[in-house]
Amino acid sequence: MGEQQLQAVKEYIAKHNLEDELSNAVNHAIKLDSDDPYRVISDYLRKFAKDADDDDYDDDDDVIPEGEEPVRRPQGRRQQVAAAKFEVPENWTPPVYEKDAAAQVFLKESMASNKLMKSLAPSDREQLMHAFKRVEFAAGDKIIVQGDKGDLFYLLDSGKCDITVASMGSVMKATRGVAFGELALLHNAPRAATVTAEEPVVAWSLDEVSFKMILMGKSQQDHATYIGFIGQVPLLKNLSPEAAQELAGCLKEQEFPADVNIICEGDAGNNFYIIRDGEVKCTKVGQGEVSRRLVAGDFFGELALLSSDKRAATVTAVKPTTVLSVGREEFTRLLGPLKDMMPDYS
Repeated sequence: MGEQQLQAVKEYIAKHNLEDELSNAVNHAIKLDSDDPYRVISDYLRKFAKDADDDDYDDDDDVIPEGEEPVRRPQGRRQQVAAAKFEVPENWTPPVYEKDAAAQVFLKESMASNKLMKSLAPSDREQLMHAFKRVEFAAGDKIIVQGDKGDLFYLLDSGKCDITVASMGSVMKATRGVAFGELALLHNAPRAATVTAEEPVVAWSLDEVSFKMILMGKSQQDHATYIGFIGQVPLLKNLSPEAAQELAGCLKEQEFPADVNIICEGDAGNNFYIIRDGEVKCTKVGQGEVSRRLVAGDFFGELALLSSDKRAATVTAVKPTTVLSVGREEFTRLLGPLKDMMPDYS
């Protein structure tokens, strides 16, 4: 592939935001702990199709993993493509490697912009930050080799690396902040390229087990926690188990420092919030606090979503607080039948 063709491919991927949405689809399947991740990913991506007409969608099409040759589908019942559930061993604890403040900031900022990790919950990235291990390479060292089994993910801190592919030669130069080896974190795929240190290099490595334990295991634990929170919310307690599972998969974790407003009185309401941990206060102009302090399991923001009203109060974090939020579209879609049963919100 020539340089012009490679540039055209890059522009096509950027134009359609393919990398971000593929990453989001994979993380959505992980968060749902799906036994059929290909189906979840397919359903997630279908919403971006220009023609989503179900009549044009062959539900019996087999999913062919990358790298396998197409095979003739046998007649009869379709075989399901399923992934083994990832279990967290009771005796496993996430590794913690000491880092100075500058290293912690660098890792957090890098993960927040990394296509694979930026959609993770803040608490997930915090655990991953502690699990990164500092490694050094001399000029000429091959950090990863094309075709080898992948078991480590790297984030470059200093130095420069040359990334080469056998059929294409050098495809890019990696410098500070560039990550490579992502496929090894998702499955046991052989390395797709060779990465060579062109000068002394300092990098941060993350082993495959730690990534899967923290990302997949914690996501499963979080999902169970989210389901528990949903069951405690009066507005949501009548959701079917399937709808509760779907809502849990839509929840997004956000962190707020003390004294920061989460929502402001008079603003348009676009999100519903459940408190995961921390504490908030609700105030109105000229009245001060208008309710008890809200803590883990409490919720707010539903009224503005169930009606056209603006936010009725300001909600402020009293101490560092983590909330689970869901947007208007998902909230309305899942709670539409409930809204019809609640005239007070109409």
